[in-house]
Amino acid sequence: MPSRNLSEVFARRIPSMSKISQISILYVCIILVSLSFSFSAVGVPVSKEESSTFQIENETLPQQWRSLNGSGNNIANPSWGSVGSEMSRLTDANFSDNISSLAHSEFKNPREISNIVCDEIEIINDSNGLSSINSLWSEFIRNDVLFAPHQDSLHPGGMEEAHISIPADDEIINPSGSHSAQMRYIRTEFIDGSGTDENNTRKYSNQASSWIDGSSIYGLNNAENSWVRSGSGGRVSVTDWLGSDMIPAYDSNVFVSNWDGSESHYNQIQFSLADDRNGENIGVSTLHLLFLREHNRLADAIEERNPDWSDEQIFQRARKLVIAQIQVITYSEYLPSLGINLPEYKGYNSSMNPEISNEFFLLVSNSFTSQRNDAWLLLNDSRIEISSSPLQLERGYWTMDPILDDGIEPLIRGAAFEPQRENDVALVSNLRNLLSGKSSWPGWIDECAMAIQLGRDRGITDYNSIRSQLGYGKYLNWSDLTEDENISQQLSQAYDSIDGMDAIIGVLSEPRMANSVFGETQYNLAINQYSMLRDSDNYWYANDPELVPLLSELNNTSLSDIILRNSEVESIQCNVFIAESNVENFDCHLSNNQISIIDGDNTNQGIYIGVLLILIIMGIIVISKSGQVIESSNKSEELNYGDDE
Repeated sequence: MPSRNLSEVFARRIPSMSKISQISILYVCIILVSLSFSFSAVGVPVSKEESSTFQIENETLPQQWRSLNGSGNNIANPSWGSVGSEMSRLTDANFSDNISSLAHSEFKNPREISNIVCDEIEIINDSNGLSSINSLWSEFIRNDVLFAPHQDSLHPGGMEEAHISIPADDEIINPSGSHSAQMRYIRTEFIDGSGTDENNTRKYSNQASSWIDGSSIYGLNNAENSWVRSGSGGRVSVTDWLGSDMIPAYDSNVFVSNWDGSESHYNQIQFSLADDRNGENIGVSTLHLLFLREHNRLADAIEERNPDWSDEQIFQRARKLVIAQIQVITYSEYLPSLGINLPEYKGYNSSMNPEISNEFFLLVSNSFTSQRNDAWLLLNDSRIEISSSPLQLERGYWTMDPILDDGIEPLIRGAAFEPQRENDVALVSNLRNLLSGKSSWPGWIDECAMAIQLGRDRGITDYNSIRSQLGYGKYLNWSDLTEDENISQQLSQAYDSIDGMDAIIGVLSEPRMANSVFGETQYNLAINQYSMLRDSDNYWYANDPELVPLLSELNNTSLSDIILRNSEVESIQCNVFIAESNVENFDCHLSNNQISIIDGDNTNQGIYIGVLLILIIMGIIVISKSGQVIESSNKSEELNYGDDE
């Protein structure tokens, strides 16, 4: 028989092999496409080591930087904005004796008013969906721009006591019905030499620098600054705690009481902060720690690319970048979340004084207490509560223990996840009936009653007079002020007339402005103060020639960037000032140490991985079957070829 050309045999096999190859290739394509969709659905985060360090070409030595105490910012008026600057008054002082005595002695007791008006009857979350991060940032910035301390034992003539009487029928903090029970209150420090007569009423100074300058992190003088610095590489001091950087700690024999007095005093680790107020609660302490870490992250990078720079030069460059980021976050994220959108920055205004007003201090800066929830929500990476959550609010005050136990990540996730309370006159019970764990201020604390007493202490006038003098007009009756019948009834029970009401209660009872957390009075006070702080600052980041090459990068910085760079949090919503509970919307990612291929919700990860495994197994089966078909086809061809022979 004639011999058969082998090429003919091969050609006869091609159709069956082609079909098998097509099926195999199809499954490979399905797997690859599935992988691409999986990765795009959850995001491929960049590693933390690749985060921006604000590097520029031909980086030059820092030529100028802020003083620690805020002086020298304004060349013509070097004391403006510095520590000790007098706080302004936008309205007339109203001391009972027209000199220095507590205002409004004819009004009801602050605790009594608090029990009537400030008791939270129902939970009302922020109507704009703001997260608990918002109230924490409010406190963080308050600590940065103002400090009005109470008198201490060194006050000439001794401390002035103005304790608040606790009603005998106050069942929560006076269960024994004592007629002599009191809540501790010490009057605030005032400028020496003021308060001598009606022509020289009591005046007050700001014991922080007025600028947004990170002073609560870096200190207000050389002693505080030396305390927080490590002394090498431009770094700030931190303590290694289980492999993570922690606020500097030191052993102490100081005994402190736990929050409710049910246990004996105990030894507690003490922490070094430039401003002790940043250690008052674990939320503000977390923000403080994030910026300590950010400073050192930047300092390390600056030293690496500029090994000839001194400790001071590296420190000042890193400090400048940290301050710039705090300013950007405050004005680009925080204020807009409050419904405050300032006019576009037009540059430095040397004629503007940044002094903090008493009205801003008393009526706006402390309003975060109204927005605080009654517990700390602590979440793991899957946004499931950890065993210690929810942590009662008071358990996070005057202690770092929850951070030492679980790190800062559960708190960050929880604060960004849940909405804060509405900015109104009601406070959570935990802040109205709080037993202090602070040795320098023992006893019960009611933040509403304390805010009322603080206003009276500093001689702020009544609510309607505030509105009239600021140009907003008086309200004639309770229904003009609020459409809420319950609030109207409570106010009429607490005060004899709308013309005789504590200003803080009035501003918190106002209806909110459109898309804002504030009523009219707070809104305008906030716009006025924050405009002054920006426009009067010669060292404002956008006015600093050394930062001009970095403006675009700085302007795109968000608080989520700071969180992702300096914690083990890997995914979060890009705007953390807005609460977000849907993990599918966590669209900002930054992985730890090594790049994570898949990140985000663990449930979705499981689904993606499961589908991929099924596809791969199916592909193996198909390819295996393909091999069997090919082998069978080969045998058939060989038999046919034999027959042809």
